[in-house]
Amino acid sequence: MRKWLIIVLLLPMSVMGLAQSERTTDFGGIVSAEASVALPANFGLSAEEELRFNNDFSQFDRWLNSVGVDYTCWHNRMNIGLTADYIRRHNDKGYFENRGRLGVQVTYSEEYRRFKFTVRSKVLGTFFDERTGEHRVNPRIYWRNRLKVTYQPMNSRWKYALSTELFWLTNDPKKGGVDNLRTVLSVDYRLSGRHYISAFARVDNELGVKAPVDLFYVGLTFKAKY
Repeated sequence: MRKWLIIVLLLPMSVMGLAQSERTTDFGGIVSAEASVALPANFGLSAEEELRFNNDFSQFDRWLNSVGVDYTCWHNRMNIGLTADYIRRHNDKGYFENRGRLGVQVTYSEEYRRFKFTVRSKVLGTFFDERTGEHRVNPRIYWRNRLKVTYQPMNSRWKYALSTELFWLTNDPKKGGVDNLRTVLSVDYRLSGRHYISAFARVDNELGVKAPVDLFYVGLTFKAKY
């Protein structure tokens, strides 16, 4: 267990050490709401709404709508899910464009005492609207791998988590490879038997580009489980 904690804590720092030293920073905020419903035969449905701000909290960056379906198996240790997203995104040219996104993910979890270790592998394809500009690669396909450690004290309403995730752009011949590292530290509080609120801090570190940007986010998420 101690070895896994060391890996999670040191991985972001080791990757950052290989990245460029001349970096710029930006700050933003995220507000979201999530709802999930358990269905018979180990199936489930989920939905999410998210608003995101950047440019030192002064600019509206993204509005996301997401729906998903998942299936839990292997003694509740493995989860297989499909997601579909609609995104209204402020692009680099200064206007908003529509994007669609499809994803498939496999998650595996193991518990040790009050700790839970989760590995998630996810493939996401983002489809761009060519009417608002030409895109060299469309769709853009990412393979994302995340390791997450969760700790919940006994008989406590609080739950703490730390995760690190690598983004691998798979289908761009000019910009392929690992280009982003995401680290998230979060704390959840159970309001009732079905409702939770989560506060988190997130860092997105660009990798492998000439002018990398470190994005720092703080966020708040309301969660409902039925």
